[in-house]
Amino acid sequence: MLRRSVMLAAAAVLVLVSACSGSGSGGSQPQPADGAAAEPPKPKDPVRLVFYNVGGNFNAEGYWEEKFGKYIKAKFPHITPDFIPSTSGNLAKLLTGGEQIDVVFGSVGLSYNSVFLNNMQVDIEPLAKKYKTDLSRFEPKTLEMIRQMSDGKLYALPFDNQAAVIYYNKDLFDKFGVPYPKEGVTWDELYEMSVKLTRNEGGKQYYGLTLSPTHYFLRNQQSLSLVDPKTLEVKLANDEVKSLMNNIARFYQIPGFNPDKTKMDSLVKMFFQEQVSAMWTPISGLHVEKDLAPLNWDIVSYPPLNGKGAQPYPTFVYLNIGSKYPDEAYQVMDYLTSEEFLTEKAKAATFIPALNSQNIQQVFAQDTALYKGKNISAIPLKNMAAPSPQSKYYSTATTQLGVHALRGILYEGKDINTALREAEEAVKKVIQEDKNK
Repeated sequence: MLRRSVMLAAAAVLVLVSACSGSGSGGSQPQPADGAAAEPPKPKDPVRLVFYNVGGNFNAEGYWEEKFGKYIKAKFPHITPDFIPSTSGNLAKLLTGGEQIDVVFGSVGLSYNSVFLNNMQVDIEPLAKKYKTDLSRFEPKTLEMIRQMSDGKLYALPFDNQAAVIYYNKDLFDKFGVPYPKEGVTWDELYEMSVKLTRNEGGKQYYGLTLSPTHYFLRNQQSLSLVDPKTLEVKLANDEVKSLMNNIARFYQIPGFNPDKTKMDSLVKMFFQEQVSAMWTPISGLHVEKDLAPLNWDIVSYPPLNGKGAQPYPTFVYLNIGSKYPDEAYQVMDYLTSEEFLTEKAKAATFIPALNSQNIQQVFAQDTALYKGKNISAIPLKNMAAPSPQSKYYSTATTQLGVHALRGILYEGKDINTALREAEEAVKKVIQEDKNK
């Protein structure tokens, strides 16, 4: 009995020693000695991602690589980011032709007629949770806007938020002895300045304030619901829209003002190339050095209305539902909308990040000579109006107001009630035609 106990104990010791030494078929693999290098992680499989921007502002040669591509490759060495310029053809044709597109940039004004029209949108909320994206980093109103557009889901991440500023030509103000606009200037004060600056001098017609009518309505400061997203009720012929229309129309009705100057290409030329417009507000972004360098210029903030500035006008980054690499594409989207990436873009005044960040505001434009001595505090948006309820037909409504109704008043002598009623009927017709398809 004693001998049997001793033998069992010896066997137990042998098993224990064997296990600790890693010998035997069930033992663990040898561990590296202290200080030994761990086995390097397995390289990730190479992935090619294709990006597309609905607008044309990334199309310039070398722009994508300089502003985006080299940063993506440094952050994700296994990813090759390619860009298809919008000049290659419209989005529908590219998709029909089987072109790979993984990530799309689209402004709020263009998203419905591009991403949504082609059913490319997909809820990225699960990916945001998977990769622990802190959604609180985004400017709340831009996030609210994409949630509206996504029926409460999350179809995109906010990327940048276009400025709403007034550029002014100091030389024209000096020429006509009119004081420069000051920060906090009101619509009525702008109108009074415009009356003084709209004149014919030496056979040359000069203008006070010119602005983009469509963007004026897109970013209206009353946050009006022009087309109800759920019922699709169209609401253009009412007192609120009438007050907005009266406000913009008066600038084009100053004696001497050519009403044809409501077209965007004309407006841009008037301020930058012809230098006959004393003030210009695109309400859809910042102008670049090649535009501004010839001018003696500065900027002030967009005039408030009831204490509110313009609505946000973000560009969003969408994941294409057809992407074969949703995880990789989302990780790049997450990076491109991060403070890490966008701080450098803010310093260079390349973009106005749609981030809820004091740091971004403090460093904006600090690395570019273009804004030295300029009123850059006017650029990051303050006191933004809440976004109007977004719907597929919101931009249709604003185009009817900013193009057709306004021109009807200016060109054809229509009274404002008739112009608004006709605009409302035109939007209803578009909605009905879509229902009949």
